[in-house]
Amino acid sequence: MPKKVDHDERRRHIAEAVLRIAGRHGLDRATLRDIAVEAGISLGAVQHYFRSKEELLRHVIGYTGEQVTARIVAGLGDLGAAVSERSFLQVMIAEMLPLDARRRAERRVLQAFAARAVDAPHLTEPLKEGYLWLHDQVAELIGRSQRAGELRPELDAERESITLLAMVEGLAFDILLGVRDPDQAMASVRYHLDRLAVR
Repeated sequence: MPKKVDHDERRRHIAEAVLRIAGRHGLDRATLRDIAVEAGISLGAVQHYFRSKEELLRHVIGYTGEQVTARIVAGLGDLGAAVSERSFLQVMIAEMLPLDARRRAERRVLQAFAARAVDAPHLTEPLKEGYLWLHDQVAELIGRSQRAGELRPELDAERESITLLAMVEGLAFDILLGVRDPDQAMASVRYHLDRLAVR
């Protein structure tokens, strides 16, 4: 009797192979064949699930988002029952920065996808949707922090969300280039949140 394949598990396995390659070398020159070798499966098996590298990257971006969300939830659990909105915001930002090998690999996949999307409008849309969703989440967190008396009430939550996400992108690039280390990046995040706090 043939072995039953768990398709979700196989897609997860392939996504993890992509992240390992990204963490070591980036993805610019990695082919579907390279990814198949890394995953320990045939090229045909990879192509069964993903017809192109762009389709695979799109899946890995979604998979990465799920992993980041799970880590944010776990991080909040580590903080205990009384989690402030500001703490939630800081945990979220920490998961978006390449502070360790895993998050560095995730960031490199995102950059590879973004580089392809610049010249491919059909790939731009998922990135834009993801960014707008994230912007709304951060703006909502800032608004809740204001209502909880943690952040200054006169702040424009929408503009602060744009500023904060732009800072995260800049710090992520700094970390990847070695301009700043993860501790310095998180110190900058805390410094910025302190400036927004009620005094």
